[in-house]
Amino acid sequence: MFKISTVIRGFLIVFLIVFSVAVQAQNLDQLVKRGLQRMTAKNYKGAIEDFTQALELTPDDVNLFLNRSIAKRELKNYAGSIEDLGFALEINEADPNLYFNRGFVKSLSGDTEGAVQDYSRAIEIGPATANMLFNRGIEKEKLKDLQGALEDYNRALALKPNYGDVYFNRGVVKSALKDADGALKDYSKSIVYNPKNESAWFNRAIEKTNIQDYNGAINDYNNALKLVPDFVEAWFNRGFVKAKMNNHKGAILDFDQAINLDPAADIYFNRAISKAALNNHTAAIEDYNSVIALDSTVENVFFNRALSKIKLNDFKGAIPDLDLALEYNQSNADIYFNKGVALRSLSKLKEAKEEFDKALVLTPKNADLYVNRGLIYLELADTAAAIEDFSSAIEYNKKNVSAYFNRGIQYEKSGDFDAALADYNSAIKLDPNSGDIYFNRGVVRAAIGDKKGALADYNSCIRLKPSNAGAWYNRGLAKYAAKDYLGALADYNKVIQLDPAMPNIYFNRGIVKGQLKQFLAAIADYDKAIQLDAKNGDIYLNRGILKVILKQPTGGCADLQKAAAMGVFAATIEIEKSCKL
Repeated sequence: MFKISTVIRGFLIVFLIVFSVAVQAQNLDQLVKRGLQRMTAKNYKGAIEDFTQALELTPDDVNLFLNRSIAKRELKNYAGSIEDLGFALEINEADPNLYFNRGFVKSLSGDTEGAVQDYSRAIEIGPATANMLFNRGIEKEKLKDLQGALEDYNRALALKPNYGDVYFNRGVVKSALKDADGALKDYSKSIVYNPKNESAWFNRAIEKTNIQDYNGAINDYNNALKLVPDFVEAWFNRGFVKAKMNNHKGAILDFDQAINLDPAADIYFNRAISKAALNNHTAAIEDYNSVIALDSTVENVFFNRALSKIKLNDFKGAIPDLDLALEYNQSNADIYFNKGVALRSLSKLKEAKEEFDKALVLTPKNADLYVNRGLIYLELADTAAAIEDFSSAIEYNKKNVSAYFNRGIQYEKSGDFDAALADYNSAIKLDPNSGDIYFNRGVVRAAIGDKKGALADYNSCIRLKPSNAGAWYNRGLAKYAAKDYLGALADYNKVIQLDPAMPNIYFNRGIVKGQLKQFLAAIADYDKAIQLDAKNGDIYLNRGILKVILKQPTGGCADLQKAAAMGVFAATIEIEKSCKL
């Protein structure tokens, strides 16, 4: 009986073991299958539960540890993911795929050096793949090992020549290594293999901008924006390129789009610059205000706002901004220069000179500064110092038109016509399209008796600057001297059209009309001249003579007597001739 019982019991035990193993295998398959399904459905917590239960049944399954690590990675449980890969490596330390995956998770966790070590181990075990080399190159980039990254990308492309992402990253490295041509080629290759990589279009546009292929850059930004319409940086950069091309209206539209997506200080700043370039300084100031509200440390924001205020003649408002700009940068000569300009405009001449002095300490060879300080000296009635500054400006920049022009004016005022003429000649050689220089040279030529030269200069001034009433006036004088009375009359008519308050214009036109025997019209001009200047005895003299000619002795003699009373000697002679009782 005992033996039979033992046999039966043994049979039952064997049966139960076989049954248990079958059930265990069935449960394991179900758990793995469901875990993988949950992974596909992105139910990572559920997948982890299934893989954990499966590992209780088969604790040495490398793939289960790998799958569970992936699920943990997706939940950003990087420590748990790395731990599972470590368990897997204890089982199979020669599996390069496990090192590759652990390197990837270490990268996500911020352990860049650890990632490089794991990728290197995967590559060492081999066979090395393009992905292994690509990922190690990325980590080397993070470690600023650009040459190492470049070598890895080269090896990756040798294994997989159509790997667009590697071309992109290699382009980034080449750009950082100042190999602009190589970077440009790599971005182009990346686009060939992956035309939907907006970053490749974007980066290629940057390289094209650097080599001043602005149209090409804009085209690339267009493609990037087609792929990602809310790509803030692309809107901003495209606006920046358009501004480089002086298409400030187009730039502003792009900056508008960028601000709508991200109202950042640097975008407002660049939009302000474009608005200022279009002389919309009020709108520019509004944008500079926005910049300051967001980040008052943006370089040059106070300085630029001051420049716009100066353009709007708000000199008082500009000075506090320039002072704030100096708090951030006391070595910028332009700030002192513009503060000097603002103070000069407020008639604070000594303070303005002090600012120009400070600027000259920083840039002692700046010709424009000498010119502006020279103008201050003129207003302070220090002609010698002014001429010295204009001469210094010429010494440091022999092409500074303003220096020659302003020094010429001072020589002209002092009666040194030869020196003035020499300076005006130099100024005209440098700027043959300045009407004002021709006008001044015409005055000097007239003063030294060069009537033809003066007339030629007035003609040039009128051609270049037809609104210069003085040029028409002086040319009228020259034509009158040459007895071209009709020409003189036409010029005086133009003067009255441009500047009816020009001194002596009606008087001179009256003289010309008298020469043309247009006596009544001449008298009308003298009437107008007397309204403007009733203390000029010569006007009464001329009007009196014409009235006598027109048989108006009473009115004529009254004018002559008034002229005589004002000290005009010629009037006395005319009275003796025409006004005898």
